[in-house]
Amino acid sequence: MEKSQTAVNTFVKETGAWIAAQLEACTRCGMCAEACHFYQGTGNPEYAPVWKIELLRRAYEQRFTLSGKFKLALGLEKAVTDADLTHWSEIDYYACTMCNKCSMVCPMGINLGSMIHDVRTGLSNAQAVPADLHAAVEKQENEGSPLGVTDAVFKQRIEWVADEWEIELPVDVKGADTLVVFSSIEVMKFPSNLAAIAKIMNAAGEKWTISTKGREVVNFGFYEGNEELTVLFASRVFDAAKELGVKRVMVTECGHAYDALRWSAANFMQVPAGIEVTHIAGVLGEFVKSGRIKLKPGAYDNDGAITFHDACKIQRRGSHIQEPRDILNILAPKSFKEMTPNKEEAICCGGGGGVIAIKDADPIRYAAFELKIDQIKKANAKTVAMVCSNCRLQFTDSVQHFNLDVKVAGLSQMVADALVEK
Repeated sequence: MEKSQTAVNTFVKETGAWIAAQLEACTRCGMCAEACHFYQGTGNPEYAPVWKIELLRRAYEQRFTLSGKFKLALGLEKAVTDADLTHWSEIDYYACTMCNKCSMVCPMGINLGSMIHDVRTGLSNAQAVPADLHAAVEKQENEGSPLGVTDAVFKQRIEWVADEWEIELPVDVKGADTLVVFSSIEVMKFPSNLAAIAKIMNAAGEKWTISTKGREVVNFGFYEGNEELTVLFASRVFDAAKELGVKRVMVTECGHAYDALRWSAANFMQVPAGIEVTHIAGVLGEFVKSGRIKLKPGAYDNDGAITFHDACKIQRRGSHIQEPRDILNILAPKSFKEMTPNKEEAICCGGGGGVIAIKDADPIRYAAFELKIDQIKKANAKTVAMVCSNCRLQFTDSVQHFNLDVKVAGLSQMVADALVEK
């Protein structure tokens, strides 16, 4: 079977009443383009979100509507081809983080982000996925992590962090209340995050643990659109949570992982009852508000202006908007400055959704990041704080690429460094 036929069959299978209604409601007005950071950063009309779902629309109309069948028969529209898959693979993987800001401006209320994910599923089934991204997916399937954090590597990193920062990190403790799941980005690239979050959890008196079996919170199957692997990777975390008997799973500084576990998993699988999925941003707010941890007021007021980057899946999707701001207004009440736009309307960093894992997408994601540079400069900020390590990796890499004099900081680290010792 041709790859194109596999993709079309997937699109047809996916097209139930909800997708049909969404496609029929679309007026193709193009307003979504102005909300897309990739379109804004490059001016390429093919990066308009409505064009990213073109293959899905074509498959639906040609299979289910009289007008679509008529256009196909007269040659007014063409069937989906293998060449189309190659072309749209770049459009949907290189130039989309599935941030879903486009849906906010759609006058018809169409959930474009979800449908772009459906296009990715068709491309995944047809094996039309960028090689770099697919290699990371295979690595997570075979080794447990897209960055090679095997059982042995994980054990070594945990022991090293515990020794280096002189902090206790409980492992595989049954009966703990909270399972803390880090991303491999944190484990390999920002290991101080492990120590910072451990320090916070210990200071709050939380009964927590990490898991050897459920050690990776990132879900590269979700990035690719591979439903089978999305379920497999999510199950590793949920199975570990059930085995340890925890009450909640806390996602650390990762946005897409939070989306995959908290919001999207229920659409793919049977999520275990009685286990809450939360994010470190919400937990930090909870600890501060309840007095379980105390912070040094004004601890960062002498470091120049500090601004906050809203992560699409944590702030816009997850609504953890106020907690980071409450914390920054304690830590830097005089120097905290907002970027504009912000909160629900914030501009994506450009590295999420697996984009940063695709080397050939670098020019596009750097172009998108220039929008963030403009925001940072207008805020006159010297430090940008955030609660997503994927965003942090994009910021760190882009700051180096553009040679910017800007410090990139994880909010958990800032909180840990400003704790008032009891």
